[in-house]
Amino acid sequence: MALAQVAVFDPDDYGKIDLPLHESTGDAKAFIAAQEGVFEPIRELPADDLIRRIASAVGRIDLLTEAPDGRRSLATCTGALLPLNWVITNHHCISKGGERKLLSASILLGYLVQGGEGAQRYPLSVDPTDWHDILDFSLVRLLEAPDPRFATLVLRHVAVDPGDPLIVVHHPLGRPQVMTRFRCFTARQQSDGPMLRHRCDTLPGSSGSILFTREMQPVALHHSGGMTANDAMSFNESTLFSAILEQSELMRELAGAEDGTTAPGTDQANDPPSETGTSGDAGMSADKATDLLRGN
Repeated sequence: MALAQVAVFDPDDYGKIDLPLHESTGDAKAFIAAQEGVFEPIRELPADDLIRRIASAVGRIDLLTEAPDGRRSLATCTGALLPLNWVITNHHCISKGGERKLLSASILLGYLVQGGEGAQRYPLSVDPTDWHDILDFSLVRLLEAPDPRFATLVLRHVAVDPGDPLIVVHHPLGRPQVMTRFRCFTARQQSDGPMLRHRCDTLPGSSGSILFTREMQPVALHHSGGMTANDAMSFNESTLFSAILEQSELMRELAGAEDGTTAPGTDQANDPPSETGTSGDAGMSADKATDLLRGN
């Protein structure tokens, strides 16, 4: 069963950078420990690395909500900067209507280390301008212009095939930014339609994260988990950006606002890296890198 991946914390922690793992969060520490070696900290990449520069567009979405009975909670998702001060995340994170009232929303960018050195928080509109429940996306306004050192993503039609390697950039359990690329692939069995099945490890808090090709082209918006380690047929699910572009006139306008993904300090952020396809594997063929990612 696919489940939305929103992480929930104590509402009194809204606005904090480091979110403590209270007992109410369950076995979160065990979850993180179980993913050791799967989630790679973005901070460990060189500052000029292509992945790190493009990943700077991805941040943690913090949401302070109130239930009809007055109880409040803090939830975290993941989202990404788009051109012209827009942010994309899941509709189940920032929804139009819904049972719970959204009191405050913000995106935390540059959160790479505990303590938040270099991180910056920007307030978001709590009312999405464009959204779709089935495709599970929301486009919301930034209420302050972000520092230009953070990248923006321009979403295009990008073709992917079953078995293609992917990279997911996210904030699982509200933790500092990581990527999943070890054994991270599109699922072998795909259904017709707007959804992309994938086998990339995620956790609550990963909702709204961006799936990239190995060349760091954004291809899909992750929205739900369901993959189990012992079931080769199970998968997580995302929405293809090509489907969102077909649905959303605003997204098409943003795609035409800039020519390619804009990353700080480069005019060619959409250009693929060296043929290795992986950081630190100079001289390795693309096929060999793919085999290593698969665990072969």
